[in-house]
Amino acid sequence: MRIVLKSEEVRRRFGRMFSNSILTIVDEKNAVLELIEECTAKGPVEWDLLNRLRAGGAAYAGWIEGKTLFLRAKIGKFDVNFGPADFQRGGQALESVEVTEKEVTTTWIGIAGAGLGLAACLSQAPGVLEAEYPSKDDLEKVGGSFQNRVKIKTPKYKKLVLGIDNTDVKMKGATWASALKVALDTSEKMGLKLISHRIFQCYPEIEWKTTNNVSSSVVFALPWNVSSEEVLKAFVERIRPLCYSNEACLVAYEGIEVPKELKDFGLRVKKEIVGLEEALELAEKFKLDVIPITGKKGAIGALAALALYDEGIKYAAFDDDPALRRVKT
Repeated sequence: MRIVLKSEEVRRRFGRMFSNSILTIVDEKNAVLELIEECTAKGPVEWDLLNRLRAGGAAYAGWIEGKTLFLRAKIGKFDVNFGPADFQRGGQALESVEVTEKEVTTTWIGIAGAGLGLAACLSQAPGVLEAEYPSKDDLEKVGGSFQNRVKIKTPKYKKLVLGIDNTDVKMKGATWASALKVALDTSEKMGLKLISHRIFQCYPEIEWKTTNNVSSSVVFALPWNVSSEEVLKAFVERIRPLCYSNEACLVAYEGIEVPKELKDFGLRVKKEIVGLEEALELAEKFKLDVIPITGKKGAIGALAALALYDEGIKYAAFDDDPALRRVKT
């Protein structure tokens, strides 16, 4: 007998747990899901991430930022393998991902304490529409030596990645600050989730650069019924008054995984001078939106910032930056 509970009903049953939010972002064209979970502490998400990647299933990559877990998975159903010592080690896995017009359903399997994390904790996170337990045992026999299954239904979002550059001049403005200000304002007014704002360090030895030669990326999660075109129009309208250069440009990509050729381009922009024509040709090849706000030259830094938006701390560093050797990983 299956049991379906709203997130608040799960919370009343088990008491307040530790999942602060869950967000499911889908790229249906490439059959990819990005799941973002925020916890009250770092320990649970570190443990969850390693268990999920070890067990296989739909999950194929992930990382931790602070107390937030980013998990990437394939859409579909996949075999799970906890290994030979299931109950001694515990385990947690994402078995399948199903997508409809408005919603995402993720199916989870947990053993021992990892089952508690799914049946009682993740299932009550803000952002969960409902949790479906296949049987009474999946809801009542939680933790210890038991195995649990649960299907979690959440709203569907899509990802819009923006790169922007050359909004400032030597004596006025700052691209990173303008991009963040407009990103916060746009997300609040349009009901978007602002996933990240980052500062990309371009090659510093360029004669036409402003002070630091940095560009910026902004990443939004859009509800299923909000179009990228609407967001781009609103963002450009809000940032145009903050552009002081004649070469401010924005590049946009709707999706999760960025093609390797674009990533390679971004790495080159860190270490050498790259021409505008090449940037525009790449953007056309991968069907990216290039929006000249006051001009086109900013497309170089904007495309690089977009291309590497999900890379680590090297994003903000110079190529071969000595500061990186002091960063603890």
